[in-house]
Amino acid sequence: MNERALFVPQQGVSRDPKGNPIALVVDEDGKISQRALGLDRAMGNRWLVTKGLSPGDRVIVEGSERLRPGATVRAVPFAGAAGSTPGAGDSQPAAVAQ
Repeated sequence: MNERALFVPQQGVSRDPKGNPIALVVDEDGKISQRALGLDRAMGNRWLVTKGLSPGDRVIVEGSERLRPGATVRAVPFAGAAGSTPGAGDSQPAAVAQ
């Protein structure tokens, strides 16, 4: 396995109208942006991401249906990762709207 692989909880990935995988990401200023993703395969309850994210990116995994790119949020750790597949790029941030 690639030691630099990034894993994202499956609930942090949605699909655009054409069916392409996307994620909402929180930048250092708390602003949301949308990123197109490349996915390899599901591993447990996570996607193995091949493009579109970098180590340290904060992906929204809860409440994304109420959020839009450009909104400001406060990122908080995601507590629903128990028993998930670990990985080098393993982080599970969520976000709270401000």
